[in-house]
Order: sequence, then C-alpha cells, then structure tokens
Amino acid sequence: MSSPREFKKKLATVSRLWAEKDYDQALAEVEGLLEVWPGNGHLHILWAGLVQLQERPSHGLDEVKQALQQAVDLEKSSPAGAIELGHFLDAVEDDPKAATKAYAEGIAAARQLLIDGLISQAKALLQLDRREESMRCLLEVLHLMEFQRVAKRTRSAATTAEQIEELLSEVLSRRSA
Repeated sequence: MSSPREFKKKLATVSRLWAEKDYDQALAEVEGLLEVWPGNGHLHILWAGLVQLQERPSHGLDEVKQALQQAVDLEKSSPAGAIELGHFLDAVEDDPKAATKAYAEGIAAARQLLIDGLISQAKALLQLDRREESMRCLLEVLHLMEFQRVAKRTRSAATTAEQIEELLSEVLSRRSA
C-alpha cells in the first residue's frame, strides 16, 4: 500500500467511514495508513480527530495532543496542524493562552502560503500580459505583509519584498512601453 494511488483510495475510505460515523473503522484505516506513511501530518490530524469521536476511546487525550504536535512538527509550512492543535488546547485543555499561540502559528503559515501563491499568480499573469490582475495580486500581498510582525520578519519576507519590487518594476515598465 505504498503507492500514492492506494493512499488516495484509503483516504477516500476513511472519508466515507467518517461520514457514516463509523469512527472505529475509520480509525483502524488511518492507523494502517500511519504504519506506511508515518511522516504524513494530515494522517496525524485525522487520527487525533477520530480518537476524540470514539464512543469508547482506545487512546488518551495526551496521545491526541502528541499526534497534533507531531503534525505541526512534520509540516511546519501547513497551517492545518497548528489550527487543530489550537482547537484542542482551547476546547479540551481549556488553555486559551496556549491555543492563541498555536492559532498564531497556523495563521502565519496560512498567510505565508497565500503570499507565495499570490506572487506566483502575479508572475503567471504578467506572462499572459494581464498587468491589472497581476497588480491586484501584488497589492493583496502588500496588504498581507502588513500583518506580519516586524520582529518575525525573516529572510523569506526580504525575498518576498524583492520579488514584489521586481514584479512591480516589470508591470510598470510594460505599462510605459
């Protein structure tokens, strides 16, 4: 079951079982997937959610928290693990301070993904000579970057700024041509 096709089929089975509220069987499927794909953060999130939905849980809440933390560690650029961990910390552990930190990490990852996508889209739109749409993407990036904390700006923020400057120059030079 190591092929991506088989993985997708098993995930579809998990989704169907979850929709049918057959949480025990869905959990068994996810556990089988985790044996083959232990580095998949999404599977750890599914596992944690299914354990919490069982009528007679076979795992403790400490294991749920550990699985969510592992999802965060495995996929730092994905917001899903951090947001799910935030839900857990807030609703289960009643720790809004820790939940706020987890949510902030998830939001920062989501914002960075959106910025990366918008910059890539702006570049593709420029290739299609769709300057106005490209400019709208860049303006949205600038707006999103306002929300990044000055203290947390990293090399990727500097690279993003350089990319924006380069794209704006290209948009403006094409406009005047």
